[in-house]
Amino acid sequence: MAAGYVPRNVIYYPEYCHRAAPTFFTWVKLGVADVHRLTQPRGFEGQGIYFYNNLPVQYICLAGVIVSRDDHDRRTILVLDDSTGYTIEVVCSKAPPSTSSLSSVSAPASTVTNRTGSSLPSLQNIAETDPGITHIASNSRSPIDISPLQPGAVAKFKGTITRFRGMLQLHLERYTLLDDTNAEVRFWEEKTRYFVQVLSVPWVLSAEEMGDLRAEHLREEEMRRKKKKDKQAREEMKRKRKKAKQAKEDKRQSKPLEEERDRAKIANMYARDDRLRRKYAETCREDNQVFMDGRARR
Repeated sequence: MAAGYVPRNVIYYPEYCHRAAPTFFTWVKLGVADVHRLTQPRGFEGQGIYFYNNLPVQYICLAGVIVSRDDHDRRTILVLDDSTGYTIEVVCSKAPPSTSSLSSVSAPASTVTNRTGSSLPSLQNIAETDPGITHIASNSRSPIDISPLQPGAVAKFKGTITRFRGMLQLHLERYTLLDDTNAEVRFWEEKTRYFVQVLSVPWVLSAEEMGDLRAEHLREEEMRRKKKKDKQAREEMKRKRKKAKQAKEDKRQSKPLEEERDRAKIANMYARDDRLRRKYAETCREDNQVFMDGRARR
């Protein structure tokens, strides 16, 4: 079944049903050939979700040997071969220059483990001793040290699915080194068991189950809308309070200016009244002098 092939007589359930699928919230163990057989029917583009038959898959787990490694400005590309006849690119993103300082990023306690399950030095400790680590996980955005991932290394990779130029890739989230063939064989056995128990079983939902999932989806949508509305109301209230506080501050700062203007206005009024009084007094003196002169002539 080639990539992009859509099997017949397969029911693809709506997105709100995917949470009920046994493959949706788990690392789906696949072979590289299986990854290239994943499909993405019309209507599901751009969601990062692919399908094995009608089972939705967003996280995958692969194991194999690294056959090449290419470092670029923004990413490192590993090519993984698991002996299924296909290879796949493993994309390891690099942190932007502004966030490449890993001392400020919360690292997981252990991203790399050996076959015994004991942890290798944590990324936090590595970051403290080697600040040159710049790769980050696809989802958690936590720092990840991929220096052990060199050609010839055998490892188990977990990540999300991306597409580049029509080919599917694994966008690295975490990995585990496989130190011997037995560890790789155990992965093959787990993958086969998962295929028999999960992937080969048709996923069928009853009308009642779909109704329950839809009702739950609508409740969550309503809750999200309510939270969004409440957030907008809080932000609007915050803006109003900030505006009122600013207006109060402006008024407080403008009060001395108003008082100064009032004092100047009062001073001008007193000066004008004083000029009027002087003018009136001068007029009275002149009138009195005229009266006295007239009386003297009589």
